[in-house]
Amino acid sequence: MSKSKKNAVLYPDNKNGIYLYEYPMINGIKQYIQIRGADKNNPMILFLHGGPGGSLAGLCHVLQAGWEEKFTIANWDQRNACKTYFANKDRAMEIAKTGTMEDFIKDIDKVIMYLHTVYDFEKLILMGFSWGSAIGSEYAKRHPENLLCYIGVGQHISYVDGLHFVCNKLSKLAKGNEKDLSKIKAVEDSIPEEPKMTKEFMANLRSYIALGTKYISPSGKPFPLKALMTSPFLNFNEKLSMIKSDFTLLEGTLTTMMTYDFRENISFNVPVLFVFGEEDFSCPTDMLEDCFDGISAPVKKLEIIPKAAHSCFFDQPEIFNQRISDFLNDINP
Repeated sequence: MSKSKKNAVLYPDNKNGIYLYEYPMINGIKQYIQIRGADKNNPMILFLHGGPGGSLAGLCHVLQAGWEEKFTIANWDQRNACKTYFANKDRAMEIAKTGTMEDFIKDIDKVIMYLHTVYDFEKLILMGFSWGSAIGSEYAKRHPENLLCYIGVGQHISYVDGLHFVCNKLSKLAKGNEKDLSKIKAVEDSIPEEPKMTKEFMANLRSYIALGTKYISPSGKPFPLKALMTSPFLNFNEKLSMIKSDFTLLEGTLTTMMTYDFRENISFNVPVLFVFGEEDFSCPTDMLEDCFDGISAPVKKLEIIPKAAHSCFFDQPEIFNQRISDFLNDINP
């Protein structure tokens, strides 16, 4: 990509827009925050990426297409994720030991405080995706005073329970295919007894994803690898880190993800929206549906997007954007 084309993506010609790429100090760690929007009068969304480590900042022009016209989007690279990792590479193994829920609640709080220094808003929309919905929903429960609402996309319920649920579903769908049934059993057998990733489990997860795509998520779009490799937001090393992640850099965060259970507290003091792809097997909709009636909130809504998988905002962007807009219009007419 030429320098002029790169600059056109990084800094669109919107006189009332905002396009910032900064590394504020967040709780003793230099953490990358990207802020983009066509109009500084639009409401702000703080987007919490999944993974863990699955930054979307480098693909905002692809995965968040259309958002910047109606909202100002803050993408934040969490501890040891992509740009934040490279900004603190000499401390990476130290940071890897952190990542408790308390660490992330404090980080989100400081990120919001930082955003107030560069953007004029009273309250923001907190949107958590996949793993990011674990820390997002927990923050929303604890600090509703800072939020207009909470939106959980592919809401994380329970990691291990979710794996067992999907493996059971896959076993029924793969009935008669002994090869696939053997792979499913290998996934279940390798789920760690302790909340810690192992090489064996990570290897079997690749089979799990392939089987989930085959039997449950045929409509999901493939990962936009070409767009990642040509992204003007990332340098070469950052791009490689998004393709081949090192789970040892996320030891503390992965423990938090594997032990968190959304169902332990389902009381919110802000409006909440949960959005799932109909074919999501990473965070199965059924698990949210099972506890939805028990969720307490001023307003609560569940939207299921047809012919969409885990990244429903990428698979069906127009439907996703419309559902978000409709919900926000309902709570703030």
